[in-house]
Amino acid sequence: MSESANPVPSIEDKNATVLNIGGDGSPKKSDAGKVPVPTLDLADKYRDLKERFSLLNVRQKLLIGIAFLLFISTVVVISISGQKKDDYRILFTSLNQNDGAAIIAALQQLNVPYKFTEGGGAIMVPESAVYETRLKLAGQGLPKAGNVGFELLENQKLGTSQFVEQVNYQRGLEGELAKSISSLGQVKSARVMLAIPKQTAFMREQERPTASVVVTMHPGRFLDEQAVAAITNLIGSAVPNMGANRVTIIDSEGSLLAPNPQRASGLDSTQLKYVAEIEGSLSKRVIEILEPVTGKDNVKATVTVDMDFNELERTEETFGRNSPPNPSSIRSQQSTEASTPTTPSTGIPGATTNQPPGQAQAPVNNATAANNNNPQTLNPPPGAGTSNTMRKDNTVNYEVDRAIQRIKGEKGQIRRVSAAVVLNLKAPPGLDANGKPLKPVAYSNKEIEDIKGLVRDAIGYADKRGDSISVANIAFRPEILEPVPFYREPGIIALAKEFFKFAIILGALALVFFSVVKPLLFPRVDEEEAQNLEDEFDEKVKAEMASMSPQARERKRMELELERERKRVQEEEERARVEAQKKEEEESRKRQEESKKAEYEELVKYAFDYVTNDPRVVAGLFKQWLSEDAAKAIAVKDAAPPPTA
Repeated sequence: MSESANPVPSIEDKNATVLNIGGDGSPKKSDAGKVPVPTLDLADKYRDLKERFSLLNVRQKLLIGIAFLLFISTVVVISISGQKKDDYRILFTSLNQNDGAAIIAALQQLNVPYKFTEGGGAIMVPESAVYETRLKLAGQGLPKAGNVGFELLENQKLGTSQFVEQVNYQRGLEGELAKSISSLGQVKSARVMLAIPKQTAFMREQERPTASVVVTMHPGRFLDEQAVAAITNLIGSAVPNMGANRVTIIDSEGSLLAPNPQRASGLDSTQLKYVAEIEGSLSKRVIEILEPVTGKDNVKATVTVDMDFNELERTEETFGRNSPPNPSSIRSQQSTEASTPTTPSTGIPGATTNQPPGQAQAPVNNATAANNNNPQTLNPPPGAGTSNTMRKDNTVNYEVDRAIQRIKGEKGQIRRVSAAVVLNLKAPPGLDANGKPLKPVAYSNKEIEDIKGLVRDAIGYADKRGDSISVANIAFRPEILEPVPFYREPGIIALAKEFFKFAIILGALALVFFSVVKPLLFPRVDEEEAQNLEDEFDEKVKAEMASMSPQARERKRMELELERERKRVQEEEERARVEAQKKEEEESRKRQEESKKAEYEELVKYAFDYVTNDPRVVAGLFKQWLSEDAAKAIAVKDAAPPPTA
C-alpha cells in the first residue's frame, strides 16, 4: 500500500484521528526484538493472556501455581496477624466466687457478652462496653469485694438487741479496715479480725483491744517495712485504746510481718540499711575528692563504719556543800525559850519532904516597896529560897544543794571508721621520643601523704576513736570483656523475625512478578524469533488489511506507524537517560580526583610550611634515621662471623 495515499474519510469515520508520519511501513532493525501491541479491549486482553499462558511450559506453569498459592497464603497470614487478636478488655479481676456469680448474673440481664481469661482470674467484656458496664454494675453495688463495711448499719431493724448492734459495728469496722488495706497497690486482699474486750465500770484496769491482719499479695509484690508500719498505725489509730504495738500482721505464706521479728531477735534491717547508707556516702565523698586528682575510674574507695546501736540511759544525783563561802538558804527555823522556878529541897528526908509543894500565892506589892517594881511573894516556905531555870532551844534546817541529771546516750554512735583507697598508676603528661604516651608511674610519698590527708578530712578522721586509713598505689588490671556473639544480643531474635516476615512477603511478590506477570506481559523473544514473528505478523496484517475498506486500511496503517514512533521515542529517551547517567558518573569521578589532588597539594603545602618554620625538627628526624641506620649496620657487622683464613 502506497504511503502517499490519503483518501478522504467517510462520514462513518469522521471521528477517527488521522496522522501522517513519514517513513516506510517496514520494520526497523531497532524494533526487531519487540512486538507491537495493538490496542485491545478487556476481552481481547483476556484472550491474549490465555494464549500466552497456554504457550508456557510445564515448569513455568508449576512455578506460577506455587507462586499464586504462596502469595495467597502470605496475604491471608498477614491479614490475620494484622487484625486485633482480642477486642475484649478486662472488666474486673481478682473476684471471689460470690461477686463473680453476681456479676455474671447482672451481665446476662444487661445482655452484655462476656468471657473469662485463662484460669478464670478475670471477666472480660467488649472494649466498647467496658466503662458503661462498670458504671451500671457500680449502681447495683457490684462488686462487693468480699468485705462488708458500715453499710451493715444502714438497714438496722427495729428491736435489734445491743449485742447484735455491737457485732454489726465490729463487722463493719473490720470490713472498712480491710477495704483500706486492700487499696494498697501491693495487697490483693486483706482480712482484719478485731478482739475488742467488753468495757465495764466495775474493773479498775481495762483490757486493751488487739487486731490480727492477714494480707494476700499480688504475684511478685511484697510489703516493705514502711508499708507494714503504715498498716499497723492505720489500725491502731482506727480502734480506740489499741495502739500500733498491739497489731499483728501475717501474709498468706504464714510469715510474720508485724511486730518486726528481726527487731525481736536483735537484728534490724533498718540498722543495716543505715550503716550501708553512711558507708556509701563516705565512699562517694572520698571518690569525688580524689577523682579530679587521679582522673575518672582511677580510684576505688571503700569505707567501713562500726556503729553502736545500744541505748544507754543513766540518772545522776549530786549533792553540793553548803559550808562557806558557798551560799546557803534556810528551809525552816524553830526557837524555844523557857524559864522554870525551882525550890531547893529542905527538911528531913522522908515522906513529908517528898510531898509536892503547896499552891502558889499571888504576889502583892509591899508598902515598904512601893517604889520597887519587883514583886514580892507572900508566905514563902519557911527556911527556903527560890531560883529560876532557863532553857533555850534553837533548830535551823538548811536546804540541801542537790542536782539530778538524766543522761540518755545517742542511738547509732560511730565507734570506728576504716577507709581503704586504691589508686591507679598516674600517666605523666607528654610523649616519649617515639611520639608515644609515657608509661604510667607510681605516686610519690609526698603525694600519698597529701591524699591521706584529703581522705582524713573527707571521712571525719578521729584519732581517739582509733580510725584507720590505708592508701595503696597499684596498677589497675583492665577488665577483659568477652565479645558477645551478635545472635545473642538482645533484640536480634525479634528483629530476625520481623525481617523474615518481610522477606517472605517480598519473596512471594517477587516470585509472582517474575514467574507470572513478567512472562505473561513481557515475554522474552530473541531477535530471530522476533523477526519471524514480525514477518508473520506483517503477513497477517497484510492479509487482514486486504479485506478492509480503504479508510480502515489507512487507520490501521496510522496505528502501526504511531506504535513504531512511540517505541522509537522510548528508545531515544532510554538512550539519553543512559548517556546522562554515564556523564554524571564521569563528572562524579572527576570531582573525586580533583578532591584527592587538592587534598594531596594541601598536605604537601603543610609539610613544606612546617619544615620551613621549624627546620630543626626535620634535622633531628634525619639524624635519628641516620643513627638508627648506623646502629643497624654496626649490629649486622657484629653479628657477622669473622672471616676465616
